[in-house]
Amino acid sequence: MEAASAESMELEVRGGMWEGIHAVLFYLAVTFAILATVGVMRVATGIGCVFTLFYSMFAIFSSPVYVQIDPSHRGVTVERYHYFIPHRRHIEQGDLERVTVIESSRPPNPQGEQTSGKRDLTYSVKVYLEPRQGHRLKIFRSGLSGAPLDAREKAFLVALEVSGALSLPVVYTVRHDGGPLEDT
Repeated sequence: MEAASAESMELEVRGGMWEGIHAVLFYLAVTFAILATVGVMRVATGIGCVFTLFYSMFAIFSSPVYVQIDPSHRGVTVERYHYFIPHRRHIEQGDLERVTVIESSRPPNPQGEQTSGKRDLTYSVKVYLEPRQGHRLKIFRSGLSGAPLDAREKAFLVALEVSGALSLPVVYTVRHDGGPLEDT
C-alpha cells in the first residue's frame, strides 16, 4: 500500500483468477522443462516449455490491479491491466456500502508465543470494498510468506485507512472451516 497524499491512496492488489491461471501455466512450463530433459518428446516439450514460460511470466508481470481511493473525487477508481492494456472503472462513494475484513478461523496468537512469529499457511486475512450492488472488490490479501501477526496488522491498517477516507463502516468476519461466515 502506498499513500499518495494525506487524502488519497493507491493500493496494488495481486492475485485473483487471472494470475492463478497463469501461475498454473508457469508450473506447466516447468513440467515441460523436466520432460524435455528426461527425453520425452524433447523437441515438443522444449518448445512448449519456452512458449509457456515466457507467456506466463509476461501475463503475470503485465497484469496488476490498482485501486485508487480519492475522497476529493468521491469514489474509487479501479484499474485492471491485462497485457499492459488498462481497463478503468470508477465506483462512486455513494455506491459503496462497507469495508469487510475476512479472517481465517485460526487468528494468530498475540501473546508472543514461539508459533506467533513463524509462518502459518493456514492463516489468511482479506479486505474487501463492498458495493451496494455487484461484486465485492478485494483491496488486500495476506501472502503466504511472513508472519500472521504482520499480515493481520497490515489488513487492519488498510481497512481503517480506507474506511476513514471513504466514511464507510468496517465489518469484521471470521471464516470457519467449511462453515458460514460469522460477523462480529
